[in-house]
Amino acid sequence: MIKYFYMKTITTSYENPDLDGYGSAMAYAELLQTKGKDAHTRIWGTPHLEVQWFMDRFKLPQAKGPTDDTTTEVVLLDASSPDDLPKPLQVKQVIEIIDHRRINNIKAFPNAISQIELVGASATLVAERFKKENIKPSKESAMFLYGAIISNTENFTGISTDRDREMADWLKQISNAPDDLAQKMFIAKSDLSGNRLREILFGDLKTIVIEEKTFAIGQIEIIGVDKLLAERREEIMSMMKEIQKTEKSDYTFVNFKDLEKGSSKILCLDDKTAELLKDLPNLKFRKHIIAWIQEKLK
Repeated sequence: MIKYFYMKTITTSYENPDLDGYGSAMAYAELLQTKGKDAHTRIWGTPHLEVQWFMDRFKLPQAKGPTDDTTTEVVLLDASSPDDLPKPLQVKQVIEIIDHRRINNIKAFPNAISQIELVGASATLVAERFKKENIKPSKESAMFLYGAIISNTENFTGISTDRDREMADWLKQISNAPDDLAQKMFIAKSDLSGNRLREILFGDLKTIVIEEKTFAIGQIEIIGVDKLLAERREEIMSMMKEIQKTEKSDYTFVNFKDLEKGSSKILCLDDKTAELLKDLPNLKFRKHIIAWIQEKLK
């Protein structure tokens, strides 16, 4: 049973969220509102470029910006670590966590209940909440959740479950999403012209510490990885050197996922990173790369 300590509720995700974090937060605020809660979404940082494209394309509502109000309760979606909690929010404010990551730190949130289940997207878990309570999401929330599932599962070519597919089918009917949505999304996120490459690389950067070693890990998901690496490899390497300096990382690499081929290529900054990752199995998502490294360094 969730204990509510404050009158108002914020739904949010990690800073600079992707479509899963952003869309899940927006839809869950609507679910809470239908149940009589004074809830709204606040987002910190700059959402992924895909999020803005998606909202523009389907004329979806935008979340409110940051607040310094520490007298609200917080629901954290698509995130489950104190490091993911935007400042100045405090762990004691978090009363609920909904995430799909195996690696988490939910014990650090003393007042929160959590739902951590290994599905393809947090949006799937939020959609299941709607359906279980027999509440039909608005067309806008259904579109957010459907797009998040399609994006996170890479249109079910990446890690996904039957639960993701079931919720996607249900949400597609409600949102009336176009049949070619996945293709349009992947084409849009593959446009790395101008400063977009830098925005995506730095915006989706993850820095973690494993066995007292700092890892800076980037993730780029596009169509045409081979072409990108052939034409802009030196530019990417220069950015990685900048990342290594600013993050003081011991190991720095970027995982490039080709959305058309369903394959990944990892670009390492130096030989020691390449040596560490040389036996890396065919893992498609960054969170699984992190789990594999943890096991190897134990």
